[in-house]
Amino acid sequence: MPAIRINVALLSVSLCVIVLTAAYATYYGQVFQPSPLLNTNLKFWTRDPVNNITKPYLWDVDLIKGTTDNVSIYPTSYDGRQSMATRIIRQQNSSTVWATVHVRQDLRGSGLSAILRSRISLWVYPTFQYWYDQNSKNPEGVFGVEINDGTNLLWYVFADGLTQTFQLPRHRIVLIQTPLKEWSLRQIDIADQYRQAGWGSPQSLSFILIMGITAGHPGDWVGYFSGLRVDVGPLQTQPLSFTQQLGLLFADIFIIGGLLATTAIPPKRRAQNGAASPKRRRR
Repeated sequence: MPAIRINVALLSVSLCVIVLTAAYATYYGQVFQPSPLLNTNLKFWTRDPVNNITKPYLWDVDLIKGTTDNVSIYPTSYDGRQSMATRIIRQQNSSTVWATVHVRQDLRGSGLSAILRSRISLWVYPTFQYWYDQNSKNPEGVFGVEINDGTNLLWYVFADGLTQTFQLPRHRIVLIQTPLKEWSLRQIDIADQYRQAGWGSPQSLSFILIMGITAGHPGDWVGYFSGLRVDVGPLQTQPLSFTQQLGLLFADIFIIGGLLATTAIPPKRRAQNGAASPKRRRR
């Protein structure tokens, strides 16, 4: 029974050594960063003196609208989720082709590197379909996420159409099938779409929550965003060299071999000592 316990303990310690070594080799040189986007839950709000509207704290807002259009964003609790509403009231005879609202954060440097290694998820609540010209494929409305690097434009559009991609000159549109008038969790990968489009790595970019309607679709339109989350992948600064990997391997062999040796010696010594000592007489 003692021998079994010793063997189990030896096996447990050996597994711990192997797991710790594997973890060290895996995470060596990796740097973990927080989300480059701030106030992602859109919880904190402030006043935008330029546009005379409320806006999420640490986000910038850009508006395009005609003189008779009304564009607004505001915090709200909608269908059980705390969210940001984007609303456009488009008039029939508007003076602009597009009425849009952009809620953005600009990224460069380490923030840019982090967002390109990230998996981004958010809850969306679209209320209108994706309209586009059947011949040119040019969009006539949008609700989703825009990535703008100053040269190329990437749109993730959330609507009830079939999932598909439209590649226009310097403009890639990824339509992600999303049911209307209910909350859905969707994920996006910016770096993957850049690779598929054949675009090089940008020097900077703007991450934008966007909603827009062209003049051909007058009416009162609204969409909701909630629960934005950015999971940043680790940055590999320096991997283990081949020599270091061999050193870890030999260290594991040395440690486990030493454990085997120390557990094998004591029983032999006890047996020898027991054979050499005389039996005590009973009094």
